[in-house]
Amino acid sequence: MLTEEDCRHVESLERALLDPVVRADRARVEALLADDFMEIGASGAVFGKQAALDAVPAERGGVAFEARSMRTRAITHDVACVTYAATRTQGADVRRSLRSSWWRRESGGRWRMVFHQGTPDTGIGTMDA
Repeated sequence: MLTEEDCRHVESLERALLDPVVRADRARVEALLADDFMEIGASGAVFGKQAALDAVPAERGGVAFEARSMRTRAITHDVACVTYAATRTQGADVRRSLRSSWWRRESGGRWRMVFHQGTPDTGIGTMDA
C-alpha cells in the first residue's frame, strides 16, 4: 500500500492544481494530468485532458480555491483517491463543491491525476466521515 509520504505527496499535487499560479501554466497542468485523464465537473460537463488544458490555464478574473477536509486514501500501491470540500471564489461568485480525484503512479514513479469529479455541495452530510 501507499506510504504516508506518498499520501502527503499526492495531496501536495492536488493542492498544486488548485493554485492559481499553477493553473495559469499549461505545461505544469499538463504534467499533472494523465494522458487518459477525465473530469466530471460540478457543472455536469465532462472533460478530457485536452479540454482541461484549454480551460484551466485560460481562467481569468481572480479565480481562487480553498480546500478543506482533504483526505488521501490508498487504493493500491499505485493508486490514491483524494477527497475534499472546495470553495471556488471569483469576485462575488462563490461556489462550494465536494471533490474527488484519482491519482496513479506511472512508470518512473511520477504521480498524475487520472480522474476528477466535482459535485455541488448541498450542505447535507460532511467530508469528515
